[in-house]
Amino acid sequence: MKIIDRYIFREVSVSFLFCFSIFLITGLIAGFLPILQKGMESGLELTIVLFQALINALPGTLVTVAPLSISVGILLGLGRMSSDNEISAIKSSGISIVRLLPPVLALGCVGFCLSLLCTLVLIPKGISEGKRLMQEALTKRIDVGIEERVFFDSLKNMILYVEQIDASTGLMSRIFIRESSQPNDVTTILAKRGKVATDPEGKAFIMDLRDGVILKEDSRGDSSGSLAFKSYTFKYPLDRMSLEKEQKSLEEMSISEIHEKVKTITTPTTHDTPETKIFQHRVEIFARILILQRFMYPFSCIALALISFPIGLVNLGKGKLNNVSLGIVAIFAYYALTLAAERAARSYLISPEIAIPFPPLLFVILSAYLTDRVRSERTPAFVSIFQTARIKLRR
Repeated sequence: MKIIDRYIFREVSVSFLFCFSIFLITGLIAGFLPILQKGMESGLELTIVLFQALINALPGTLVTVAPLSISVGILLGLGRMSSDNEISAIKSSGISIVRLLPPVLALGCVGFCLSLLCTLVLIPKGISEGKRLMQEALTKRIDVGIEERVFFDSLKNMILYVEQIDASTGLMSRIFIRESSQPNDVTTILAKRGKVATDPEGKAFIMDLRDGVILKEDSRGDSSGSLAFKSYTFKYPLDRMSLEKEQKSLEEMSISEIHEKVKTITTPTTHDTPETKIFQHRVEIFARILILQRFMYPFSCIALALISFPIGLVNLGKGKLNNVSLGIVAIFAYYALTLAAERAARSYLISPEIAIPFPPLLFVILSAYLTDRVRSERTPAFVSIFQTARIKLRR
């Protein structure tokens, strides 16, 4: 049996590593190639900073792709053995298919431990470090954060909006700036064209604007004057303001820190308004969901490994990808159910302690049922439905 365990573990592990590599690389390229491209356009120093931010985001990507890779790896490994009649040979020798479960479960436990390390330690630290690195990048090149049709509000008391940016020249079109650093004076600038100018000393954010108008408002919102211009240099000193310092979010905190933060926010006072109580309840619900997700996301590795075990053992013909196709349907159903459960918890329809663990626990129970059906050689009903649908689609 040790030989069979090693053989099965090797089969599913090789498939898992292949899928994990593909999914991880694809996820990183899709998510961070635009950021790295922007860094390459802005200089080597900024590229290094953004690459460090990419490294800190790896644990979050790993938690996402690990359950999917484990499930597909098991489906590929067991599906190949089933299509080559190796599973039938093992059963004909008197070995129960339940005895084949330990190596599959071991792979799921490896994914669980690795994902748990990420959700409890690496992801919170990665988010904090990533924010620090992005702020450092923004300090080095403020204009890097400016994008088309996106409000840029990283500078305190200033909002910038640009309709279009020429990537080759950096020329901006249809610019909106609202600056409110003075308590009794709000300045709004509209310009047809403009470009970010460099400041050798790095002490100011400077823009050369063309063909626009400057509007002044007082603290009550009443207009206090306007001025049209052909050319205007907008200069916003960085020494009288700093990049917005954000408080540590719940996603960056450990579980103990989350409990302390929630306790601080939700402690009742005599001055609490109905709006304050609603906000406190919302924070408490979000914190409970976040804590449960840090355990249930890793547990998805075990749940999907267990559900993939009976699906991979079913002989669906000579095609080695038939089991994978059926498994992908199950994976899609799992993630759809997970999203629905999270939405129900956030909408206060179901308690988070019930909604968040429900999908993985349901799939563990379902896997036990399917494993029993396959062990007794009784084909589950949904397998027959899948085979019928596949035949109709081929026709």
